[in-house]
Amino acid sequence: MSVKFLLVGCLGLLLAACGSGRPGTGGSGTVAGFVTNIGNGAKLAGVRVEVVGGSQSTTTDASGQFSLSGLGSGTVKLSFYKEGYAPGYATLQTTQEASALVALKKEGPAQPYDPNTSRTLYTLTEAGPYAVIFAPGSLDTTDTNLKVLITPLDPTKEDQALPGQLRAGSSPLIPVTFAEFSILDSSGRRVNLKAGASAIVELPIPPELRKAYPLGTKIHCYAYNPQTGQWEDFVEGTVEPSSVDGSTPVLRASIRHFSWYGGAPEGQKCRNAAVQVVDASGKPLEGATVVVTPGVNGTTDAKGVASVWIAEGSPNPKMYAYKVSYNSDGRIPELPKTAKIIDIGYFTTDDLGVILPGLVEKDCASITPSSAPLRPQAGNPGSPENPLLIRLGPVGPAVYDVEAFLLASGPSSSASVHLAQGIPNPDGELEDTEPVDGARITLGDGSGQPVVLTGLGGGTYVLQGSLTLTPGKRYTLTIDADNNGSVEGRGSIVAVGNLAWEAGLEGSTRPAQGFVARWSDSASGAPGYTPVYYAFLSSDPTDPAGYDFDYYIGPETEFTPHSNAQGATGDTPLRPGNYTGLLWAFSGAFVPAGSNNYTVSDNITGPGIGGRFYSYSLAGEVHLTLTP
Repeated sequence: MSVKFLLVGCLGLLLAACGSGRPGTGGSGTVAGFVTNIGNGAKLAGVRVEVVGGSQSTTTDASGQFSLSGLGSGTVKLSFYKEGYAPGYATLQTTQEASALVALKKEGPAQPYDPNTSRTLYTLTEAGPYAVIFAPGSLDTTDTNLKVLITPLDPTKEDQALPGQLRAGSSPLIPVTFAEFSILDSSGRRVNLKAGASAIVELPIPPELRKAYPLGTKIHCYAYNPQTGQWEDFVEGTVEPSSVDGSTPVLRASIRHFSWYGGAPEGQKCRNAAVQVVDASGKPLEGATVVVTPGVNGTTDAKGVASVWIAEGSPNPKMYAYKVSYNSDGRIPELPKTAKIIDIGYFTTDDLGVILPGLVEKDCASITPSSAPLRPQAGNPGSPENPLLIRLGPVGPAVYDVEAFLLASGPSSSASVHLAQGIPNPDGELEDTEPVDGARITLGDGSGQPVVLTGLGGGTYVLQGSLTLTPGKRYTLTIDADNNGSVEGRGSIVAVGNLAWEAGLEGSTRPAQGFVARWSDSASGAPGYTPVYYAFLSSDPTDPAGYDFDYYIGPETEFTPHSNAQGATGDTPLRPGNYTGLLWAFSGAFVPAGSNNYTVSDNITGPGIGGRFYSYSLAGEVHLTLTP
């Protein structure tokens, strides 16, 4: 395993010089928890867990569990490493016992790089290209056989995999776009930039955040420092068109070293809310952790109530709660009563913004986890008299897999879900999955009571009832897989509209020079509508002049195709000939048929569950002729 220590913090100085001191040892403090794969929810075995700046370490067992004891009281910072995954981090307070729930993401594919050259390396995703741009001689190595790994992270889907607590100083951060960058030499050691050198990174703005962060927006950029457990401000980035595809809005910034890195403005105003956490039977749970993104977390008291702070300014706030405890009551029959288990649940209101206006406001920078709660108007949602409710349920050894589809365009509309479960292998991959019936799955648009999907057997659930699906509208799917009242996972997407190529394009003859492929979408202009388009133009493979093609992935409704034939330069038009065009619009975790150009991230995530929720529309094929 290549352990990749992140050289971040103290404005580029070595971690050893940052010096936050070694955590106390020989005490009675204990930290424990579980590590999962953000991609499918499987618990991960063989993860190396280390105390940052200390000597204690351990490895997660077959159930993804770890425990470290003999720690002094106070703050302890942990690092998590597993080969094939980007590193993770957590910060805990150890009084008598503290628990962590950590998600890791599989690292991106290794790409070769000679540091004596100027080069742009990138990874394509459904949000767009994540890129790093190197200048020759900028890396601190003489090795010419390097590997570059870019691990994208879309916080609208995968915020639980962000390391540590999302804070800079005392201010919570509003997550926009992140990635982890690893540069490894021939021996697997991490390489960084020379002193005074820099590199450019480009991180795409997730589709549903593009309205909030248009081109030209300035965003503070942070790198995670494991020594301090903080995200630290280094530079300011700007939202610009991607240099890779020329259209995707990306956060472009100059960085001085590589690590977990991303854009996240500071929360200015926070609102205080009371949250009650209960078990499946409604009993209040003491000692549960309530996680708010973006915001400040809380821990429940004897009444199961925690005081949390929700940062304003995020179009996609989230909240969940968890508790690590023993299986002493046999909640999971297949596990011994001495085994530790996770109980977890998600807050299911579609839009926390509906609740925020009634809560008491305070400057985010003045808030700490121990800040005294404020009292909003009695009876207001989020007040002590009417707390927001989160119901927890245990995560068993099996992992649930979700495939959900929503169609709102065309002559009819529909929504369907397939739910299965399986036991992950040692690599965290599911094997021999079986369908799951009896789950409670709901679909809502935030304007009324969500509709419960009807089970048809064989793990299939469909929409039947009064909910009308409308292109351009946002829908939220919630999964209570074991029907015990707690939500294991949820996903949110915007339904895509009817898609059509430009009128008159079918059967037309156009000059290849200056040709622009255009299309229309019936949902264009709807508030918050942010689909991704995939257009593919290809010539006849049997054409004597030779095969040519080009494709586009991005948010625009047009693109100028260029030749990908051998010997073509970046601005060469497509070769003359007969062409066929394919076109999709999609929202969520979707890959068009036959496309291997990019990767997608699951948008239903959580311990014990993972899956894909998406909507798409397909235009009819178009045929045209390009002339010289």
